[in-house]
Amino acid sequence: KRIHSVLLEGRAQHSEAKPSSLPSVSGERSKFGEELFRILNSSQKTGAMSTLFPVSAIKKRLLALSRAETSSQQPPAGSGGSSRLEQLRLEEDQAKTRAAKMEELQQELDSASVSEAMQFFQRVISCPDPLTGLAEISRYLEDWKEPMVLPLLERQRMLLDKAGKDGSSPEQEAELERINVELAELDFSMDCFWSEWELLDHSSSSSSRAKSCFGSVVSGGQPFQILHSRPLQMAGNFIRSVLEAIDAPHVDDSKGIYVVSVIGAQSSAKSTLLNFLFGCGFAVSSGRCTRGLYASYFLREGGQPMLVLDSEGLLSLGSEGSAFDGQIALMCMTCSHLVLVNNKGELSRQLQDLLEICLFAMKHLRLARLQPRLVFVLRDQHDRSRSVHEDMLKQMRSNLEDAARSLGSPLQDLILLDGTAVFLLPSAVTSELRQGKEVCWTSELFAREVLQLRSEVFRWLQEDSVRRAKAPPEFSSLRNWFDYAATVWETLDQFGQQLLHCRTIHEIEQRRELADVAKSAVREALDGEADGRSGFHEKARQLVDGFVSRIHANPTKLDLDTTDLELSRALAHLRDDFVAHLEELFQEKSSSPRFSTTAKEQARQQIRTPIEWAFENHLYTWKLHLKKASDEREMHQLWIHFTGVLNRHLASSGHRSCLSEAESRQLFESEWQLYEASFLQRLTGLTKDWQTLVHEVTLLFNHAVGKLQHEAGALALLKEIGPQQLARPSEGVGQGTAGRFLAEQTDEEWEEHYFHVGWWGTMKMHGLALLQNAGNLDTTASISSLRGSVIPKMRQAIQQGLQQLRYEVRARSVLDEVTAAEGLRHIANVILHDVETRLMVDCPATLKRPQMLHALHVALRATCAEALEDVESDKQQKAMTDLLAQKALVEEHFLLIVQENKGDVERATNFATLYHRSLTSWLDHEVTQLAADVRSEVLQEMPDPQRSSEMAFQMSFASRSWPDVLEYVLDTNAYLEKQFLSVFHQRKRAFVGTARSKVQKRVLGAYRLLQDVVSEWARRQSSSLPTEKVDVAKGPSSKLLVSVKELKDFIVTHAEKIPTNAEVAEAHRQLAERLPATADFEIADPKLFADTLQARIGDFADSPEMGKRLSEQLNKALQEQSIQAWSLIRGCTEHCPLCGSKCDQVGEHSHHHCSHHLFPAFHGWMDRSTGLPSFHHCLCKDTREGTYECKDGTSRKLEEYLRCDHPAWLPFSTDSGSADRDVQILRAAWVNCREPLLEYFSPMADECPEEWHKNYLEEGRALKRADLQVAKDTIRKLRLRKWAPSD
Repeated sequence: KRIHSVLLEGRAQHSEAKPSSLPSVSGERSKFGEELFRILNSSQKTGAMSTLFPVSAIKKRLLALSRAETSSQQPPAGSGGSSRLEQLRLEEDQAKTRAAKMEELQQELDSASVSEAMQFFQRVISCPDPLTGLAEISRYLEDWKEPMVLPLLERQRMLLDKAGKDGSSPEQEAELERINVELAELDFSMDCFWSEWELLDHSSSSSSRAKSCFGSVVSGGQPFQILHSRPLQMAGNFIRSVLEAIDAPHVDDSKGIYVVSVIGAQSSAKSTLLNFLFGCGFAVSSGRCTRGLYASYFLREGGQPMLVLDSEGLLSLGSEGSAFDGQIALMCMTCSHLVLVNNKGELSRQLQDLLEICLFAMKHLRLARLQPRLVFVLRDQHDRSRSVHEDMLKQMRSNLEDAARSLGSPLQDLILLDGTAVFLLPSAVTSELRQGKEVCWTSELFAREVLQLRSEVFRWLQEDSVRRAKAPPEFSSLRNWFDYAATVWETLDQFGQQLLHCRTIHEIEQRRELADVAKSAVREALDGEADGRSGFHEKARQLVDGFVSRIHANPTKLDLDTTDLELSRALAHLRDDFVAHLEELFQEKSSSPRFSTTAKEQARQQIRTPIEWAFENHLYTWKLHLKKASDEREMHQLWIHFTGVLNRHLASSGHRSCLSEAESRQLFESEWQLYEASFLQRLTGLTKDWQTLVHEVTLLFNHAVGKLQHEAGALALLKEIGPQQLARPSEGVGQGTAGRFLAEQTDEEWEEHYFHVGWWGTMKMHGLALLQNAGNLDTTASISSLRGSVIPKMRQAIQQGLQQLRYEVRARSVLDEVTAAEGLRHIANVILHDVETRLMVDCPATLKRPQMLHALHVALRATCAEALEDVESDKQQKAMTDLLAQKALVEEHFLLIVQENKGDVERATNFATLYHRSLTSWLDHEVTQLAADVRSEVLQEMPDPQRSSEMAFQMSFASRSWPDVLEYVLDTNAYLEKQFLSVFHQRKRAFVGTARSKVQKRVLGAYRLLQDVVSEWARRQSSSLPTEKVDVAKGPSSKLLVSVKELKDFIVTHAEKIPTNAEVAEAHRQLAERLPATADFEIADPKLFADTLQARIGDFADSPEMGKRLSEQLNKALQEQSIQAWSLIRGCTEHCPLCGSKCDQVGEHSHHHCSHHLFPAFHGWMDRSTGLPSFHHCLCKDTREGTYECKDGTSRKLEEYLRCDHPAWLPFSTDSGSADRDVQILRAAWVNCREPLLEYFSPMADECPEEWHKNYLEEGRALKRADLQVAKDTIRKLRLRKWAPSD
């Protein structure tokens, strides 16, 4: 009745096309008015907003800083690795600066006092008639602002018009900026008082009065703000408590509330439409009037309560971008039963594009548990013939259906849109000149049309309510709606930008297609092209191998530094060549005119990064070789250092002074402490700290995220983040690593951050109650089960998944892009999928999917960084272990030289031991080179990596090798590695035998040659020295005639003579280069020294330890080489969504495929109610014709299910011929492996058709329960890299 009278009398507010002001207070101001004007006038000097509402101003700045903290700036595309690292360091410095500012603002917030304006506001709401007082000061506010705002707006229009015609000068831009600041300071209303009140602490009495007063405002239908400020933020607990108090009289009403919202372009009279339709009091004016989201609540006589939402205008020149428009539209679509799409004129393509992007975001964010109905209201239509506009709407619906189909979901699963849901309205205001004055009024035609639209709105709401009658109401109360809306906005605020940055679905599809083109070009550039041209990997390996040979030939510091510089330059030059080639290749592959220039340029800027990372991986491999050579040189320098100490001691004592054991050890310890301190300083300089590791992890993961975002599913929710997200508390940024933070959160915090107990939880509890005949299910008990059962299981599953990834990174000792991408796929497609489909299936809550995925993403990065930190720690410990091992040898030699009672025999023995250890390093180098050669030869004869999965299936299932079948089922990847290692082991035999004999012969030849050279030296020394009788007890009486230096010089000069052949020449060279560093001690009897040295060298050569060491080192080197080779062909980690079988594709690929699907029972899949194993083969008729429950709870046909949740598995194989063959094999495997599988997948029920048992059971070969432990032990050894094939 109220609406009808308003419309017919023409007393509604006019269209936004004509500005209007609130009625001013005539005559003298009241007491409230005088005081308010005084406060407002005094606030102009220091800034109105910050003076009137200081807490809100501080809170706004804090929010802006916190949002900047969580956002990540992508490094400049196409820049080198150093510039990307510099960009990350800059971001981290900025994060620390922001953290310091946030801490200062928080202190300022804690000490903020109540402003004079808020004290005045408190007096107003405490007066006997607060509602009248509030209405009065609201009018005074507008009266005070109007004379200041209107001139500013007029000047702003003039400057913008002038800039559009003649361009803008710096002075004009500065003036525009100043005007914007002044307008922002004047952009406040009564809602700002309530927002400030919410942030202040008040006594219970004043708080109760404020809630009662605001409750009266809301109950009276007055608008209140849900999203406010800039950046937009959700209203807080004050409004929530007010809404909860309004709910109290209707708490037993099971019908819930209706929610209707409006979206549309700016200045399209959205607020006016709602005011006419429902009698709301939304403010209207020209330009952008509504800021954020307003709501108005009213009770219908004999009907359900109703909440009306008025949103900020979209698609304006002053808009904050398409992402902002999408966030506002999504907020309305996900929190409303009915959305009025208000548009001036005809339906536009721009509006359709916005709706398509909203569908894309709704699909991935999974925010809406109801399908909102969209109704188009076309304004200012003179020709209201419905046929033309309905045809346009049908065309738009068809386009939206195509967009939804491309997303893998029918349109009706996302929104409800009828082909006739379009309503045409004439102009709201009629005007004409009367006696020279413009007179405006609302026409009766518009009034009748609006009443008809109103009746249609309630009819649509009622029909949709009847359709959902079996389920609980979506929004049972105002508080329930507010909680849900807060969750929606939290998700949109954090992840909306990630999904809404594109303007159209076509742009998204184009980016995906270009991403596939870029992947193809990158793969050819890295791995080589079909025409036989070598790729970057092969050429870089050849380059590194050549330089490794150089550093082994010349291990001096100068040669190492020079070689390192040359290699870095050569590898960088190779990288630049391939980057140029890659860009040409990409340009050729993307030459199709369907790709826009902008999209191609964005894709082109990102293709350099894979080459950069390949370059850095090969450079890292080189650095490892360089470090090994440097370590050997450092150990050599260690001996040089202590040799110098000994020589100085011998020189100062004239080779005659000897020390006691205590004095010798004291001298050694003092020298060792000095050397060890210097060594630790160098080691610390080479060890990567946490910050450096975090930068490397951030760069790798950000690039992997950039590539994976183009894949469908949960991966589209991933977003790039900065290194500050992994900062430790000691660094002044963040609150510890995200992984620890996630693990250390309490169950209550998990429930708050990652779950929403809304209407969907209520509906599931209602369904469970019906199934269990339990009546009303206790909500408190259900929440208790969430904390007591679901969350602990989630913690365990997440911890196991992250720990497995941590172990893999630590085992490889390096993190590459492939591992990062696999980790991201694992958390999105395995961990998150397991949580959603298994752990939360009976949970009375809804998972906040984007928030949980983001927490897992950050935890994964932290886990990888911690694994790399462990790797650095292991390297440091190994370096110290090697140093301490050398310490024992140096100490032994040191004490031998300086102590008394040590003669030629002891010193010759020590010299032989040192020489033997030096020659052993040559043996190790020969073994490493041999292993690399064997690996190269074996890989040339290995089967195609693409066929590794096929080979594994044939060697287990097809060969009816039941122990192999059990291992295949327990861990397919581990079994594939076992088969690869077995084949590698078999193939290497043909190469190892001969090569091993050659190495052993060369090394033993060097030992024999050393014996001959020492004998020759002794013979020459004996002939040149005078004959003298030596007292055995006292030693020679003459002065020193011979030292060990002469022996070393003889070995070197002997090697310089022309050898008999190349093999002997190599042995001479090694003997000369491997001379141990020793003190220049005296040799009393050259013959005795030589005989002892020859005997000890002979003992080492003849010892079985030589052959044993050769075998051990060779096996170790071959195992390392086989692991490296396996990493190249291990394939994809994805699993079939229908049966769990592994994808058999290798290399980068966008679509998964499995040649041999297993029964789901082989992966532990069983009927949830009976526990019986599932024997439905993926390619059988029942599977193809069945329906499957998607993640959104809807059951769909196979192809729609795959397109919706697993689009990477399309097209799905339909080879029924191979399926029939495989089914027979799988039945036999189940019969003969049933017992250990039932034990492993307990509590799976025992089920085996009698016909299968009769036809396939193999007596004596069928596995028993005990065989399970054997298979598990094998898998464990494979995972720990401890398994090796037996000979």
